[in-house]
Amino acid sequence: MNNLNAESLIKAGRSLREPFQLTVHKDDGTVCQIGVLKILRLLPRRRIAAVAELDGRQILVKLFIGRFAGRYTRREVRGVKAIEAAGVLTPSLEWLGTLEAEGGKVVAFEFLGGARDLIDVWRESSEEERLLIMQGVISDLAKLHEGGVVQNDIHPENFLIQNGRIYTIDGGDVSRKRVDKLSEGKSLDNLALFVAQFHARHDNLMSKVLPVYESERHWQPKDSRLENLLSQVRKKRDIRKNDYVKKAFRECTRLSCVSRFRRFTVCERRYDSPEMQTMLNDLDSAIESGQLLKNGNTATVAKVNSPSGPLAIKRYNIKSSGHLLNRLFRKSRAWVSWGNTFRLEFLGIKTLKPVALVEERFGPFRGRAYFITEYEQGCDATTLAEKSNPDAEMRSIVEILRKLEEAGVSHGDLKASNFLLTGEGAAIIDLDSMTEHSLYRLKEQARIRDRARFMRNWTSAPVVEKRFADLLQAP
Repeated sequence: MNNLNAESLIKAGRSLREPFQLTVHKDDGTVCQIGVLKILRLLPRRRIAAVAELDGRQILVKLFIGRFAGRYTRREVRGVKAIEAAGVLTPSLEWLGTLEAEGGKVVAFEFLGGARDLIDVWRESSEEERLLIMQGVISDLAKLHEGGVVQNDIHPENFLIQNGRIYTIDGGDVSRKRVDKLSEGKSLDNLALFVAQFHARHDNLMSKVLPVYESERHWQPKDSRLENLLSQVRKKRDIRKNDYVKKAFRECTRLSCVSRFRRFTVCERRYDSPEMQTMLNDLDSAIESGQLLKNGNTATVAKVNSPSGPLAIKRYNIKSSGHLLNRLFRKSRAWVSWGNTFRLEFLGIKTLKPVALVEERFGPFRGRAYFITEYEQGCDATTLAEKSNPDAEMRSIVEILRKLEEAGVSHGDLKASNFLLTGEGAAIIDLDSMTEHSLYRLKEQARIRDRARFMRNWTSAPVVEKRFADLLQAP
């Protein structure tokens, strides 16, 4: 096992791989060696959260590295103590230490074996269970706010659940106000920021959850408070969605991004490898050697076998010099599709999973572009009339349409071939004409156009047409 120090952790950046060993000078004067077993979160040259082992026992360590390591350590400790002072459960802070070589600090916590973060538990829970979970978390938030404590970057991953007990974690962005209690305005603002990170369909839980918060804060119930909270939730959710889409075009924990004079590439980090980069540098050859799925003037689609499994590559072609001039200064259709894929992901609408975006460029001018997704086996919705009992597939398609309409998003080309029927339900594809509308009038006009185009698919299949009409009209 390699023995690393603060300097080598900084140099490693994202290439850091476990297991490795660290020599730590604890604040009580003793020296120990910990073995880092699993990296949970890595922010290059700044912070690493990991599961480690000391004397045969697992602990959770936060490693702060770089010139501001001391500042971040103090902030983490203050935050944890503030959470504890508010009477909220959090993993106990066990000891502090310093790494060998300058610029490295260690904060060691109790490790909660078998604990899962809130969002993972949420996905597998029933509506009744979700209500209980949300009530428990909101009760803890009320205690924090009552003690003047705020999680400034609050999100579901900041809550762990172990054997039914909820732990609040991550003191690094926790602040304690000088006043004893958080004001109602600031309390609802922080509460809305948390709730906004769940899908809008769960907002109906707030009428049952807010009374728990009010009771914990000793507030008199007010009908206007729920309306105010939900209004703030919608605004913050829109902000989060826009930030989520913007993040899809830059370097981050999830994505690697390289922007050069002749080329722009962004790739899912779990796919990023030397072999993948070789393929991304010669996508035309990959298409030629793959299985051609579509060969049109505007786009070519092929299934290819990559180092990480089968992928679908869609190349947006340049049809003529006039077409090239028309596209030079505009976002490529691949760029639009990539962004819309993340938009749908945020909205909880199934589409093909994104892998990479590549644009050929000459400085600010854009040429051909490639949109790469995971390949999913399945037929498209043109086969519905041939199926003996397609009700499940039809319901999954209608669910997609309803979610799009709720979000004020129009697809722009709802051909039956743009719905892929997979083993996990329908997925909507071909997203380069998708638009999000802010004005109600535009939303309604787009909804009518999309529905009319969708229903035209089934004029030659009256049974399917009637069933879709009934499903779309159902409340």
